[in-house]
Amino acid sequence: MKDNKNMKKGLLLGITVGLAWGLDSVLMGKVGGSSIFSEFELSPLVSAFFHDSFCFMWIALVLLFGKQLKPVFGLLKTKKGKATALAALVGAPIGMSAYLLSIKYATAPYASSISVIYPGVGAILSYFILKEKLSARAMVGIAVSLLGSFMLGFNPSSNVPDTFFMGVIFALVAVLGWALEGVIIGFAMKHIKGEEHINPTPQQFLCLRYLISMLSYGFIVLPLIGGYGVAANVVTSGTIVAYAGIAILGATTYLCWYKAVDLIGAAMGTALNSTAALWSIIFSAILFGEKITPSLAFWGLVIVTGVFIFAIDPKKKNA
Repeated sequence: MKDNKNMKKGLLLGITVGLAWGLDSVLMGKVGGSSIFSEFELSPLVSAFFHDSFCFMWIALVLLFGKQLKPVFGLLKTKKGKATALAALVGAPIGMSAYLLSIKYATAPYASSISVIYPGVGAILSYFILKEKLSARAMVGIAVSLLGSFMLGFNPSSNVPDTFFMGVIFALVAVLGWALEGVIIGFAMKHIKGEEHINPTPQQFLCLRYLISMLSYGFIVLPLIGGYGVAANVVTSGTIVAYAGIAILGATTYLCWYKAVDLIGAAMGTALNSTAALWSIIFSAILFGEKITPSLAFWGLVIVTGVFIFAIDPKKKNA
């Protein structure tokens, strides 16, 4: 009875993950198209700074109320914490920046649909780098999702923007960044020894990730691109309030995902996370009148199906 209750709760949280990330992507694309960014080509990097900074603040508040925030800063003294910081640099300034650039150039439905193949790419990288095995079922699922991604990226509908293919390239960069982030963390958790006495929660690692992301954007990325002026305009125009609200969705995505994984396993959690691709298509249509083309709907569904095949082993209850 208890297992059944946990399964239902985990499934609900998993669905929330996909829904929240899909809506997050669509709203970030809309806010990123604001007139205050019209003269600044690299505006998505400024958007990424505000998004991840507020994600850090919201998650830090959750941990603060749970009296779990202080150990986050102590993680930087550990090898696993340093590995998480390195992974954050790959996943945030590279992965998240490329993802938001993809939304700008290819629109949110396409960017989201292509980006959800990152678990499969991560599995391939883990096979070569960490020597982890891949089952025949996993290889089939990865092949299906890659096929869907290829067809979606290189057989677009007629109403895509002129910058579409540039957006596809950035989506693939995001996939590589997020996949490498997972590989680095996977290596750290499995191969770093001597820190078994340190037992931080996934939420504390997540908080550290967003802290590193915020600092890297604020002190490295924005100065390099000359983005402080645009960031100031975001604050004075009140657009910062929109980012604060959207970041609640981003923080919710990860917090719910970790809890869902705890209840129903990483495989099912990853699969449900991939439904963000379909939710982004739906929200774009409902909120902003974007046209859902047969090609976008079909190949988006193929990609998500591939992720489900890859992630879920019917022989195992939890993965």
